[in-house]
Amino acid sequence: MEERQIWELLSSNMIGLSIFLAGNAFLIWVAFRVSKSVNETGGNIVFKLVGTVFGLGVVYNGLVLGGFMSNAFQSTAYSLGQLKESGGELSALAEGFIASNGSDLPEFSIMPGVIGGIWWLSILAIILLPIWGPKASD
Repeated sequence: MEERQIWELLSSNMIGLSIFLAGNAFLIWVAFRVSKSVNETGGNIVFKLVGTVFGLGVVYNGLVLGGFMSNAFQSTAYSLGQLKESGGELSALAEGFIASNGSDLPEFSIMPGVIGGIWWLSILAIILLPIWGPKASD
């Protein structure tokens, strides 16, 4: 396999992930709307539970998609590293990509970094606090 082919595989992966990420962004918006609706109507326990499960599912889906994206980058870096070890020549861009993503065999994980974790927790808070918090006053 050549370096160009490895980059093309990453590009193909990113196209599919971008579509799923756009869908997840829409679902985040829907979860915000559900949360606001439950708060404004003072929804009963069933609506609160449904909204909570939906919100948790949206955040979980986002974490999984983030894991796939991270895994795609790490897999590309690993493949580039394997190409280098087998005697293939790499561009400076590929060398930098390996340096920033590591060359170890990747393992899938949904755990984001610190910044990503804070971001997903804030999204979860924006979804859950209106559902379970006090009703907004008019």
